[in-house]
Amino acid sequence: MSLRALVITIAVLLGMAFPLPASAAPSGTMSLNQLDYRTNQQITVTYSTTQPSSANWVGIYADPGNGPVNGQYLGASLKWKYAPGASGQISIPASGLSVGTYVAYYLHNDGYSWLANPVKFRITSSSKTPTGSMSLDQLDYPAGDPIPVTYSTSQPSALNWIGIYADPGNGPVNDQYVGPATTWLYAPGSSGQISIPTAGLSPGHYVAYYLHNNGYSRVASPLKFRIVPSAPATTLKVASFNTWHAATQVTGGLTKATNFVTSSGADVLALQETQGYFARDLARNLGWYYYQGPASVAIISRYAITQTFGLALDDSGLGARLNLGAGKEAVVWSVHLDYQYYGPYNACYEGMTPAQIEDIEQNTSRRVVEINDILTRAAPEINAAASGGAPVFLAGDFNTPSHLDWVPEAASQNCGYGSVNWPATRAVSDAGLSDSYRVVNPLPGILPGDTWSPVYPKHNGSTGPDEPQDRIDFVHYIGAAAPVSSTAEVRGTPQPVPNHQNNEWVSDHRAAVTTFSLT
Repeated sequence: MSLRALVITIAVLLGMAFPLPASAAPSGTMSLNQLDYRTNQQITVTYSTTQPSSANWVGIYADPGNGPVNGQYLGASLKWKYAPGASGQISIPASGLSVGTYVAYYLHNDGYSWLANPVKFRITSSSKTPTGSMSLDQLDYPAGDPIPVTYSTSQPSALNWIGIYADPGNGPVNDQYVGPATTWLYAPGSSGQISIPTAGLSPGHYVAYYLHNNGYSRVASPLKFRIVPSAPATTLKVASFNTWHAATQVTGGLTKATNFVTSSGADVLALQETQGYFARDLARNLGWYYYQGPASVAIISRYAITQTFGLALDDSGLGARLNLGAGKEAVVWSVHLDYQYYGPYNACYEGMTPAQIEDIEQNTSRRVVEINDILTRAAPEINAAASGGAPVFLAGDFNTPSHLDWVPEAASQNCGYGSVNWPATRAVSDAGLSDSYRVVNPLPGILPGDTWSPVYPKHNGSTGPDEPQDRIDFVHYIGAAAPVSSTAEVRGTPQPVPNHQNNEWVSDHRAAVTTFSLT
């Protein structure tokens, strides 16, 4: 048994280790001083938390590997070090780690509950040590403003250059070309300063590389920075996207999910079924911001996240405040309600009365309890939005139809039921929020907008009774925003379960996508 395992075992046996519950939201921050490390360097970790402990620790795991999920041990860390106190900085030697990709986890009190979102980094090699330095004058640059870069090196060349790459993206690895820079300039001589234009760079995360003699050997360690909006957004496209177990149900899921986000034109997505990590990976592919919960719900955004809210009861929701530029803001919540006791089955398969269905929704399912907890947590922002503050968008997989859809004119689509007052969506409506799809498409009998399910036409996918098709994914809103279009989207032609593995579409839901005009 390793010393670390022995310490944890003794602590647990003595009742001394008190890990956070698996549902607790990360309460702190963690950052690394570099994106890549050579094996002869130190990995410098800066951390902070509202739950300090002398036994908080940072563990290094291979990616993918044994990193903890939902507060649970999966396998041993490769390296670790205590990170005591409310804030501080520690250094972990990279020696002994093979070339490859790793993840640093900031964990609570000799346990496995996350104190911050994990951070991915790479180990390259120790064969070549950077021979220079590079610095930026700030972390954020407004879109269109030049980036002043100061540099120096003991290996000057007229062909030394500084390239800007999306983070993560095509930056060189092990001195090898991976993909083109988004923009670049030569950095000649032993020292100097250049200004790299940002025209054409979208808001997001980037990395600057200082490279040698028209090649890809690093002269200095890369530096991360961000491009932020220079003018306030006038529109916002919001989507709810259930990723079906982190896009693992189809081949090449991460790439396909990234392609969907890009092609959709969405600015912010409320994600579900992220398995505690997928928002991070998807956001890094896009160069976006993210707020990853410990299990299902998460948010990714092309706009900076400046504040987070939640986690709500049962990991059913979390929220984020976005900086839309020039002082304009928006608040977005991602929602994933209880899937059990699914109401359309009670109607279409069991033939229950509307009163029986509504009683199960209220008193047996967790959906109403969960949505009420989310609405309570979001109430200050909802009230502010109603009074002219930042608009609020509440989007997600509700696992229930809408009371706006099960109406007499749509009875033929709803197993003959005229009206069912589905209480979860009614609670959102009673809180003052509007259903964007029904505002844009007010006739449920003509445009049902079904999101469940493109891969379950039958109850077992390709066999069994007809699966009830319903709109269970929503984008609700309140405040200074007006929906101008709203759709239920897929990509390609999804094949039903069990023939879905090669689908272009990664989900078993359609995505709910709404474009808003911001007023």
